[in-house]
Amino acid sequence: MKTLHEIENFLTLNNSAENLALTHLYIDSREISAGSVFIALQGSQGHGLDYLQQVVQQGAMLVLTDKMVDVEVEVRVVFVENLTEKLAKFARWFYDNPSQSLKIVGITGTNGKTSVAHYVAQICHQQFKTAVLGTLGNGVFGSLKVSANTTLHCVSLQRQLAEFRVQNVVVVLMEVSSHAIKLGRIEGLNFEVLALTQVTRDHLDFHGTVENYRATKKQLFSDYPAKNWVVNADDLVGSELLAMNPKKVLVKSYGKIADYSAKEIDYSPNGLQFKLNAKLVKTSLFGDFNIENILCAFAICRGLSLDELFILQALNHLTPVAGRMEVVAKQPTIIIDYAHTDAALKSVLLAVKQHLSDAQQRLLVVFGCGGNRDLGKRALMGKVASDFADEVILTDDNPRFESPSKIMDDILSGLNSSAVILNCIHHRAEAILLAVQRAKAEDIIVLAGKGHEDYQEIKGVKYPMSDFELVKKALKK
Repeated sequence: MKTLHEIENFLTLNNSAENLALTHLYIDSREISAGSVFIALQGSQGHGLDYLQQVVQQGAMLVLTDKMVDVEVEVRVVFVENLTEKLAKFARWFYDNPSQSLKIVGITGTNGKTSVAHYVAQICHQQFKTAVLGTLGNGVFGSLKVSANTTLHCVSLQRQLAEFRVQNVVVVLMEVSSHAIKLGRIEGLNFEVLALTQVTRDHLDFHGTVENYRATKKQLFSDYPAKNWVVNADDLVGSELLAMNPKKVLVKSYGKIADYSAKEIDYSPNGLQFKLNAKLVKTSLFGDFNIENILCAFAICRGLSLDELFILQALNHLTPVAGRMEVVAKQPTIIIDYAHTDAALKSVLLAVKQHLSDAQQRLLVVFGCGGNRDLGKRALMGKVASDFADEVILTDDNPRFESPSKIMDDILSGLNSSAVILNCIHHRAEAILLAVQRAKAEDIIVLAGKGHEDYQEIKGVKYPMSDFELVKKALKK
């Protein structure tokens, strides 16, 4: 807990404030509680000062803002120049640098972050209290709360880490997005382990080029201290990281010689079997990409000093993460996956063929692309779908503020429609129903792109919608 006087001294405001005790920092006016500090900044829907009266009524005792204001309110409102640039350091100081009291694992990569974080959590929580921060939510493993972002804003992040410290959490598995690295959300964190899954193409709407995107991923390793790195030696960025600092790297690899690698791989309808450094691993998980994820999880656990035999035994009991290559029905087999890049979609479709396909089975894929995101990947995803599926049903993902028809046309530009049976249906429920109706009992349907999401975002509104629920309804018809 900090006093108003301490805060003003830290920010060098010198207003001779009274010695008021302050509890928490918030950037969202809806979260304000008694005794807290509201940080009023420009947002997508307006400025935080628009909610000034509301936060005062909710109990805020101090407002820090980057905008001059002369409105009379019952609490102190302080203008702080370049407030946004100061927030990460300020939040870390306010909460007494909680990352120093926790073993934080930062996991980055285009695909696999969520799966790896949850696989490690499944293993670690058997020995000590473990928390997760990422796409599926934040909190102590087993009781996550939904989050709007993969990686929290720096203020929310420091507050959450401080809460973990109070809860006696030992290990925090944290997904680190490229946005979080670029925007400084993780500034000042101390990491026990940093891990790279792999880097393909994503978020070019934000980064501009693949080169910039790769450079941002590397920045996590160059700019943040960590006791150990876990690097995918089969990845281009991973090989560059190996050259940067080979002494602190626990390498994982699917194809190359490495500290931890997979050999003698066997694919079956029941899952995977392979040798990890001569030790047998059996899992119900599917696909080469999950071999990479398992290797990454194993290496992270070793970086946390867990016993090797214990980890190997735990690997045999890993369960799929929600919406990640998750089989939700049989006859026909229906798989839901979050794949929303061309590389991820290819990995999923290849995995299906490796494990389940025989001469009698057809593969149907239902997918779309998100609006107001990387346009270039749409045609690439179309090509992947027509290259590996027997039937493609294009539908809407999260159109956001973009025309669903334009998105679909972009996908169609890369799709070889002569190679597959093709249907275009914007309404996702109807698209899934059509797939179920067209599939025979022995066929396989992959629903890609939405994964765990329980909404569809259209023109700024998130409407309730879940692929899981749509499948249930379709199977009843």
